[in-house]
Amino acid sequence: MGSKTKKIIIVESPKKAREIQKFVGKDFSVKATVGHFKDLPEKEMGVDLKTFKPKFVIKSKNHRKMLSEIKKLAENAEVYIATDPDREGYAIGYFMYEELKNKAKNVKRAEFHEITKKHVNEILKKAPDFEKTNFGLFDAFLGRRVGDRIVGYTLSPIASKEIGGRFSVGRVQSPAVRLIVEREREIQQFKPEPYYVLTVKLKKNSSEFTAFYEKQRLEDKELAEKIFNDIKNINTAEVKDILRKEVKQSPKPPFTTSSLQQTANSQLRFAPEKTMMIAQDLFENGLITYHRTDSVRISKDAISQIRSFIKKTFGDSYVPARAKVYKSKNTQADAHEAVRITNFVDLEGQKKLIEEKGLSEDHFKLLKLIYQRTIASQMKEAIYDRTTALFSIGNYKFKTTGSVLKFDGYKKVYDFEDKEEAQRLPELSIGEILEKTDQNLEEKWTKPPGRYTEGSLVRKLEELGIGRPSTYAAIIKTIKDRGYVIKEGGSLRPTEAAYYLIDYLNGKYNWVIDYDFTRKMEEFLDAVEERKKDWKEFVGELYQKSANGSTQVISKKMKDYALDLAKKHGKDISDILNDPEKLKEFIDTHKETKPSEKQVAYAKSLSEKTGIELPEDVLEDKEKIKRWINKAKKEMMKSYKLSEKQKAVLIKNGKEDLIDKPEKALKWLETYFRRRRRKK
Repeated sequence: MGSKTKKIIIVESPKKAREIQKFVGKDFSVKATVGHFKDLPEKEMGVDLKTFKPKFVIKSKNHRKMLSEIKKLAENAEVYIATDPDREGYAIGYFMYEELKNKAKNVKRAEFHEITKKHVNEILKKAPDFEKTNFGLFDAFLGRRVGDRIVGYTLSPIASKEIGGRFSVGRVQSPAVRLIVEREREIQQFKPEPYYVLTVKLKKNSSEFTAFYEKQRLEDKELAEKIFNDIKNINTAEVKDILRKEVKQSPKPPFTTSSLQQTANSQLRFAPEKTMMIAQDLFENGLITYHRTDSVRISKDAISQIRSFIKKTFGDSYVPARAKVYKSKNTQADAHEAVRITNFVDLEGQKKLIEEKGLSEDHFKLLKLIYQRTIASQMKEAIYDRTTALFSIGNYKFKTTGSVLKFDGYKKVYDFEDKEEAQRLPELSIGEILEKTDQNLEEKWTKPPGRYTEGSLVRKLEELGIGRPSTYAAIIKTIKDRGYVIKEGGSLRPTEAAYYLIDYLNGKYNWVIDYDFTRKMEEFLDAVEERKKDWKEFVGELYQKSANGSTQVISKKMKDYALDLAKKHGKDISDILNDPEKLKEFIDTHKETKPSEKQVAYAKSLSEKTGIELPEDVLEDKEKIKRWINKAKKEMMKSYKLSEKQKAVLIKNGKEDLIDKPEKALKWLETYFRRRRRKK
């Protein structure tokens, strides 16, 4: 027999290559593509708009050099493509497969979910032929890459020209900018309302605690002051009722990409892209499982190792009778595992591993978080004794809650979320009289919603179904880099440009920032991955919507208006009816600039009601009067009081949150009554 067949493993990163090389011995040579080596060209669209065929080019001289080396090596070799186990990784692998399938003896696909000796060798043994794998992953990659390229390349120049300046539009980044702009507007429009909190200090022997008036928030200042004064001279409280309850708190499931980014943001103040860079290093060094996942599943083997680790480290009482099983939101995700540790040793041991690999303090911080969450997810519940007591002071009821941790359970390892209010209450019995030592009435103000942090933005994107584990960090990095969002303190604030962009898109290309549409498109790509839909249909829809904007559409309203004007001025416009530019020009030249009598009368009556000045030039100009009316209506809304009947209708339909928002309330009532009239 001649020489042994060469075996080659191909991965993305040199670091991953070095780590795998250690596990597979000298029969294999492990090579890295250094990321995506093929992509759409930088300077042009690179997509044929008739067939949607993309033109992928090799990204750099270095990538070209790498490719020819691998091609030489692959002659008659056994090739294992072991790029990352997701769409992006598969796409790099697919391009490599295309380059090598006619040179190599055979090409197989190896998906490593963790870079550990046991796992890597197991996977290599059962690696399937590449042509038997799911090409839907590549199609989904194509759909996203080509679709996003068409949207960006078509709409960004139009937006830049029409708004003035440099603006970039993106299928997923623009809805993210919209979230931040909308939140900022909510904050700006928020009107704080006062409310009152009434507390008393009660004492039994040497134990003192706080009790609240039974309604924790009092909107009515006079009522709050009346109660405060009524109980001023009463120095005792009687125990009316006691409820004792054992409360269990369960650990959270292990990390997905999104919950890891959220927690690292709130606990360690890491930006999502930093979390992903560090997690990438931890994965490539064999310390955690693959970090891009929306699964909360943990393999049976790992669970039994975690359980014996808990038993050894914390004792039997911390191990639940049965292993905890977590279910992922989408069932597809469970082909993957959650983000978990791969070495089941304590924190000292984890720290040693970080030092051996020459990684940083930040790497240890993130690994520690993953260690805590992994171990805690398989530990017993924490148990509290919660006591709620009800007191009467004069004719008023007050209540308090006390909590005592009876068994720490998983909180021994992971105790920085779901804090339980720990106030110790003395032993109480019904009918007992306690001393009242103090009372306090505090005025507080309602707070506007907070700005998004990078973590809470990831949660919101996930909730809306926008983006995927592999894209959350990139979306947030992009909107920061493009100057739409600034990080202030720990939170995200929109820039001037963000407002311009969102208002422009809202008027012209509403679909780009429509959350529902964006979610449906993400779901479409999932269906492409499952070979249920065609990627070209995805791209086609985006192309059609983008291109529609660049050739302006003539609405029926515009056509009718032009025909009316033509009749008034005795002109024939049949030859320009289908030319948007000429039609618009005709309308601009002939349109009526004076407001209608109805508009003038309405504006005058508004001016009387609100006392807002109505200048002469406004009465002469249709556009100005429209703007003035809108402004006056807004002013009027500020002091508008809903009638009791209107309030009753809102409450009956579960819309009581609109009572403080007259403008929204009236809109809602108008549609409500319109629907009622239709039914009749």
